[in-house]
Amino acid sequence: MPCLGGRKKKRTSVHQATLSEKPNDPAVARMKQDYHELKSKNEEHLDVIARQSAELANLKKKLDTSTPTDATTTESMLAEMEERNRETLSSLNQKEALLKQKEKEIEELIQVMKEKEEDGGLQSILAEKDELLQSKEEQIKALQLKWKAERAELVKPALEEVSSQLDQLKKTNEDAQKRLADKEGELAELRSELTRRERVPANRGGKPNEVQERQKRLNRLTVDLENDRLMIQKLEELNQQLEAQKKQHEAVLQTHAQAIAEKDRELSEHQQSLSDLKVSHQQAIRTLEGSLQTSMTELKQHHEQDLLQLKQRLGHAEKRAKSDMNDEVEKLLREFEQSEHDHTQQLAHLQQSHREQLTVMKQDQQAEIRHHIQKRNSVILPDTAPTSTTNTTATTTLVAPLRKTGGPAGKVLRWPAMGTLNDQPELTPKDPHAIHIYVSSVSSNPTVKRNQDTIQTLLTSSHIQYQVIDVARREPALQHMRRQTNGRSLPLPLIFIGGHYRGQLDDLIKAQESDQLNDFLSLSSSSPPSSPKERRPSSTSSSTSSTPVTTPIASRVHSSIKSDYNEDEFLLKELEKELASNHGLNLDF
Repeated sequence: MPCLGGRKKKRTSVHQATLSEKPNDPAVARMKQDYHELKSKNEEHLDVIARQSAELANLKKKLDTSTPTDATTTESMLAEMEERNRETLSSLNQKEALLKQKEKEIEELIQVMKEKEEDGGLQSILAEKDELLQSKEEQIKALQLKWKAERAELVKPALEEVSSQLDQLKKTNEDAQKRLADKEGELAELRSELTRRERVPANRGGKPNEVQERQKRLNRLTVDLENDRLMIQKLEELNQQLEAQKKQHEAVLQTHAQAIAEKDRELSEHQQSLSDLKVSHQQAIRTLEGSLQTSMTELKQHHEQDLLQLKQRLGHAEKRAKSDMNDEVEKLLREFEQSEHDHTQQLAHLQQSHREQLTVMKQDQQAEIRHHIQKRNSVILPDTAPTSTTNTTATTTLVAPLRKTGGPAGKVLRWPAMGTLNDQPELTPKDPHAIHIYVSSVSSNPTVKRNQDTIQTLLTSSHIQYQVIDVARREPALQHMRRQTNGRSLPLPLIFIGGHYRGQLDDLIKAQESDQLNDFLSLSSSSPPSSPKERRPSSTSSSTSSTPVTTPIASRVHSSIKSDYNEDEFLLKELEKELASNHGLNLDF
């Protein structure tokens, strides 16, 4: 049966450190306090046992040195020893009661731990329970070992002491019996000698003193013999008492052995329950670890799948961005090619329309010439001189307007479309006041297009004659523009005066707002405002060089049948010159 008062061995288990790390647990703190109290009580009991052992040793010495007259003292000591043994047994019973109470507390703690396990089900709680169970198991084992050791220490010395006392009493009894036998033999010899001497006659009798001495000696021996008999009787009584005490001790030991067997059985059952509980805890821990491992594996797989999906989405996004960029570039290229194709078609259509116009104009001119020739042949011309003078004057009056309607090149008659197709503005014109607007017909920037329209609108509204030069269609114009701007990258449109760079749209607007437009364009205030010029079409359908010029109204000369011959002749000559010049035109698109 385990004893809670035993000394506790030093544990090297890992659970001790775990328990020491949890001082806040009230159950563990209470168990530690009970352990310290039981330890102190155990030390007190050990001191009592040591003191009793010392007293027994002293009693043993006294028995060895005592005389038969000290039998009463021995009996009192034996009674005292029995009393102390009873006290020891009562203390052991108290310890057993404490052990039972402690086992109940352990069972309650196990029940509480089971409830916590059912409620929580966490790995930390399971580990804590396992540590507590293992520590309790170790405590029970240690207490059992200590109880056995204490029982052996308490019972064995008492039995050995009683056995030694019995042996000593037996030896003393044997010695007394031997002495008694010797005394009886000596007494018998004395009695026989006394009887023999009494039979001797009186005359042979010895000395009276010798007889008296022998009588005294006989009396003394008789007294000693009686004393020895009394002592033997007392020794036998003591022997019987010791035998009874021995039987009583054996009965007590038997009952203790039965109690120990019962406690061992209960302890084995308790250990079995603890082992079952430990197995269940380990199984629960393994199940929890398996579930945690499974959940971690699932989370890892889910994370890897998410990463793979993100990478795929990123790759698709990159491919989509690249494809979108390529599609945009292809779209721009297609638009550019389409604009080029449309421009080519428009140029071809414009060429065809110009050819048709030239053919129609040529046919009209030839028909008109034939008509005039027929008229000339049918007219009867007078031969008077005044008529010639009048015709000369009329011719002069006719020529002057015709020459005024032409451009600065000095042509007599210019048809509407021919001047625009044939005229290419010079980059460095002879006229230092010639205004050139440098633009780009292929620019897709809406700001550039808006500025080009704005500057042409301003010049047109101010009745200022200008010419438009497309740098996208004329490489020399682009090189001339770069030379004039010293290689600077200036946004179009640009204003050139006499072939030299003058400014931009902002400069033109400032000059107009400050009423210095003529100074900006280097024009004299007396210059007559020219008629507004036609601006070129959109960038996709514009020609290589759109030169807005004034379009004269070619009024046909309806001469009457009575008109002068010289006038008709002069008109025919002019028409022939115009047709000759029209035959030499080359259209550049």
